[in-house]
Amino acid sequence: MPFEEDEATGAQLLQRERGGKFAPQAADRIRAAEKCLFSLLPHEELSRLAGEWYESCSQAMLRGNYAPIDIWVRTQSTLAASEGFAPEDLLQLLRICRQSAIDVEYWNEDIFSAVDEVIQDVFGSIRSKLPWNIPDDADYHLDAPVVVEQSTPIVEAVKEEIRTGDRRRFTRNRLQFPIRVFGSGGNGDAEEITRTQSISRGGLYFLSPKGYAKDQVMKINFPYWNSPGGINVPYAVKVVRLDRLPDAIWGVGVDFLESLGRRST
Repeated sequence: MPFEEDEATGAQLLQRERGGKFAPQAADRIRAAEKCLFSLLPHEELSRLAGEWYESCSQAMLRGNYAPIDIWVRTQSTLAASEGFAPEDLLQLLRICRQSAIDVEYWNEDIFSAVDEVIQDVFGSIRSKLPWNIPDDADYHLDAPVVVEQSTPIVEAVKEEIRTGDRRRFTRNRLQFPIRVFGSGGNGDAEEITRTQSISRGGLYFLSPKGYAKDQVMKINFPYWNSPGGINVPYAVKVVRLDRLPDAIWGVGVDFLESLGRRST
């Protein structure tokens, strides 16, 4: 029995090592997919998502345990809907992870088909529980775009910006992620946890009752997770926009002063 336990431990360690190599490569591909809004997220966050996907799929393929990938898809679907992503963004994320595993890890598509079926079934079971309209015949792992609609206030706001022809604001995407802002505010030391109102490749916009100053440099954890396993990386930002809003609230626009891509080790 000790030999079997050592063998199992060795297999688990090898699996984690392979997942550790897979995750950043998959994150690179997601960051490069400009039509997928997940590409706006930092490399570390995408690497975490890809790593969790890899571990969940490995459990299914190696041990016949499909519960982790079922939970992963349900959890990420709920989060993506609440954060303002369209269903096609999540489908693209899944497709990129899947193709990366085939290209990088040489996973066999025929063997992976059982996992495909589980993911497809999960989407079918949660379709009515999310504010997304996903066609019944949508196949997540096809390369062709899936025609989907999302009827939410977030999307309506984006449509309104398109109609007004505001090109600068059109480049910002109404994604709502938790962030932690910390630094020195205009009224003293300012630290707060809030949510983004929009995100672009160069910066983000959030609402705050705090006093910030134009050209102020500070740090932001983006995204910010207070749950176990969360990866909270601080990024330097500069305040480039301040909007005085009702109820003593400020709209704060910041530009990133450093890349959100893969950091050199």
